[in-house]
Amino acid sequence: MSEKSTAQKTTLYLRIIWALLGLFFVITVASQIYIYLRNPYKTETAMIYNTSDEIKFKGIHVRDERLVQYGGVDVISYIHPDGSKIGRNSIVAQSYKTIDDILLQQRIAELTERVTILQNAEALSSTDNSQLESYINQITGRQIALLGQMTAGDYSGVGALKNEYISLQCSKLILRGDETNYAEQINALNNEISNLRARLSAQPRNVTIDEAGYFVSAVDGYEGFLSFERLSSLSKSEIEQIIREPQIGVADGVIGKMIDGYKWRFVGIIESDRATSLYEDLVVEFRTGGSTQTVQATIIRKIRQSDGTSIFIFECDTLTPEFASRRVSQFSIVLDSFRGIRIPTSAVHINDGEQGVYVQNGAELVFKKINVILTESDYYLVEDTTAEKDFISLYDSVVISGRDLYDGKIIQ
Repeated sequence: MSEKSTAQKTTLYLRIIWALLGLFFVITVASQIYIYLRNPYKTETAMIYNTSDEIKFKGIHVRDERLVQYGGVDVISYIHPDGSKIGRNSIVAQSYKTIDDILLQQRIAELTERVTILQNAEALSSTDNSQLESYINQITGRQIALLGQMTAGDYSGVGALKNEYISLQCSKLILRGDETNYAEQINALNNEISNLRARLSAQPRNVTIDEAGYFVSAVDGYEGFLSFERLSSLSKSEIEQIIREPQIGVADGVIGKMIDGYKWRFVGIIESDRATSLYEDLVVEFRTGGSTQTVQATIIRKIRQSDGTSIFIFECDTLTPEFASRRVSQFSIVLDSFRGIRIPTSAVHINDGEQGVYVQNGAELVFKKINVILTESDYYLVEDTTAEKDFISLYDSVVISGRDLYDGKIIQ
């Protein structure tokens, strides 16, 4: 085949490809125009929305703290979660020879808990089944609680809820007569526990404390520097330095700290133009990080700075594991909270002097009035007026874009 004929065929193929691409483009544009002309209205379902006006800043957790020392060189396993209230002369940790010993002991504790659950269930074998309905209701409650915590991403209490759920299920089987006892399972678990104990290289040693307080395993080196007494004299530069470097290390032999009392404080720097509504003795609501839970605190000191900022000291009497173990957090002071239906600004129109939206009701457009709570750049927050005639309701199909809108228009 000559080079000329090959070139002609290549040119022909290219023309066919370009013609097909052009045809595809025309079809795509035409179909989009058809879809738009056939249904030129875009809607959005009216839903409840929560928002708030907040002051955000990085702050420092301050507590009166004492370091807990331990002179041994073994591996430490803690008995209590951070923030737990510990009595005088209580055990706060155990020391083991190796990490493998800790893992063995954790497995022993888990199996021992199972034995206790089964034994408690067996104790109901001599009772009547009048409590059966109560146990069934409690099982449902634990299921809902488990699902709620897992959906929210809060796994801190899942283990305890799981054990409660298993305990209730075992008790239900005994009360209903599906099981008469758990002797076989208990014997098997006890044998496994004995085998695990035999594998321990040594029995753990208890680590105790002399004084009562709230125990925290995390230490950062600021325990001797930050205190209630020292707090008021902290300079802005010192606060900024601690925020930049929230951990400076501690000496060997420190395994945790004790917090005196449940009250704690936090301090932060806020721009003065954002802090005009904040004053001493004011009780505010705040949250930390990405948490949705709000907690109350009182402003106990406001120290104005020459550069247009102010140092604020807050006091809180809710001590959670997060508050007890952290040194620096992102704080959000909640000034105002708003709840309503969120409507895009493009959906709001004026009809006969009334502000409202057009709602698709079957094949017809209906104008519904709104009561605006909050105005933002791209949306309005309006009152939930579901129970009121001629006003917007939850789950309405609100028209957010379209042409030639009017009340009573047939759109299909």
